[in-house]
This record gives sequence, C-alpha cells and structure tokens, in this order.
Amino acid sequence: MKQIAAILLTLALSGPGLCAAEPLPGWRDTPVRKRLLDFVTAVTTPGGPGYVTPAARIAVFDDDGTLWPEKPRAQGMFALQRLRVMAPGHPEWRTRMPYAAALELGSKYLQEATDADVLQLVATASAGRTQDAFRQDVRDYFATARHPRFGRPWTQLTYGPMRELIALLKANGFRVFISTTGSIDLVRVLAEEMYGIPADDVFGSSVVATLREEDGQLVLRRLATVHGLNDGAMKPLTIDLHVGRRPILAVGNVNSGGDIDMLRYSQQPGVPNLQILIRHDDFEREYAYDEPDGASVKAANANGWLVVSMRYDWLRIFGAE
Repeated sequence: MKQIAAILLTLALSGPGLCAAEPLPGWRDTPVRKRLLDFVTAVTTPGGPGYVTPAARIAVFDDDGTLWPEKPRAQGMFALQRLRVMAPGHPEWRTRMPYAAALELGSKYLQEATDADVLQLVATASAGRTQDAFRQDVRDYFATARHPRFGRPWTQLTYGPMRELIALLKANGFRVFISTTGSIDLVRVLAEEMYGIPADDVFGSSVVATLREEDGQLVLRRLATVHGLNDGAMKPLTIDLHVGRRPILAVGNVNSGGDIDMLRYSQQPGVPNLQILIRHDDFEREYAYDEPDGASVKAANANGWLVVSMRYDWLRIFGAE
C-alpha cells in the first residue's frame, strides 16, 4: 500500500500540463509532439511567463480532413443515399450539376467535390425535412454506413492522435470548439460521440429553415437553400459570433486554403498561441494529396505554424489500430 501511495503522490506532483498516463501516445516522439506538450505546459503553469487563464484557453479545430477523412466527403455520401431515392422524381438532375456528377460517379465525385457543392447536395437531399427528422436521418445513416475504401464505420475513422490532443486540451482547462465547413446540423449530431465535444460547441455552414405551425406545434423545416458557407474568411467571423474570443490554438489541414484565415486569426501579439496544420502525406494508411498552389504550407512556413505529417508524426491514423 505504501508503494502504491508513493506512486500516486508522484503522479499528483507531476506538474501542470501533464497527465498520469503518457500524453499523446499515438504521436511519435518527434519535435512536433514536444512542441505540443511544451505549449500545453506553458499556458497551464501558474506564475509562468506563458500562463493563460482558463477562460482564455480556447481551441478551435476544423473538421473534415482535420479530425476525420475528407475523401470522400462523408456528408456527401450521406446526402447521396437520399438523392438516389429522390432522383426518379427529378429528371432535371441528369444534366444539372452537382447532382448529375454525384448520381453518376458517387464516391469518385465526392473525392474531389467542393465544399459548396457538397453542402448543396445536403441541402437538396434534406429539403422539406424537419430539423428533428434530419438529425434522426443522420443518426440512422452513420449507425451503419461504412467508408468505401476502409470498409469501417465512419464513426470509427476519427484520427486517433487528434482525439488524444482534444482530450489533453480538455484535461488542461481548454474549451474546444469545432468550426466545420460542412453542415453544422450534421456535425452537431456526431460531435459528442466522436470527439467528446458537445453540440453547442460546434459551428459551421448552414441551410435555410422556416418556422411553421403544424398540428398545433411549431416545427423547423429545412429548405434546399444554402444559408452560408463557413470557409476561408468566414471562419474568423463565425468564431467571433459564437465564442466572442480569439482562440489561442487553431488546427486546420491542407485542403483548399480554407483554414488559413482561421489559423492567422488565432495569432495574437503578447498572448501565447499555436497554429497546427495537418498534412495528408500517408498514401498507405490514409491519403496523400496537397493543394496545387501549396498556399497552406506556404502560410505555415511564413508564420511559423506547426506542420504535422500524418506519415512521420503519427504512430497510428485511426483510433487504437
């Protein structure tokens, strides 16, 4: 018993920013992992030069390509299964984009589809549904749907190292938000189970809904109109609207440059901050792709952001494989 007590005391005195278990076990022992741990330790050490009060410990993560794969777009796959059912009643879709490409090519099209086109597919597929019905549709689809390449449920394809980072931040007093370019309503359904982030800490793109009275009750029904795309310069505006503070940590990935403004917005003079850019460079375990103009990596190099290599910085990609 004395030996156990001594071990527990040692763990208790291990200092701020550290956990009883080895932190970030899915990350290789590289300078990237060290910089992450050093940042968390610095901002959580009272009296230290980098200390940040818990109220200001705000972290914001992108979703697709940052927390789980964006090839093919999961939200597009969700919309596609309903669009195929609806297609016989919409012959105009055979020649109208993005419906024609989605219906003909399926997941191949959704590998490269733009965020705007995917959101339009979601909006059209769910038009006329109540918000409650839409959320149940999301639960039903992701309860059984599997990724076309990996053959595993989408909900098992969260990036294990990113879940570890979120857990580490939350254990050290951070409030963690998701800023998705995808459907805010869809991600809110999944975020608690997949990342441990509550629905009200998710913000993203939206579609128009109307308030109606039906059978004596007020309900929200979705329209096929996209309300706004949470991408690029919109991300800082959305963060300010929902959070009211600048994040001191922002995480995005190499996609179409859509996370650059969010990462730049988190840079604050005189306040400790960290920007993380996930690079997809593991063609064996996930995918390998980059932006044609390399804008995100150029911005990272110019601003001193932390570039994370899936291939060289992560011991594993998905969960506890």
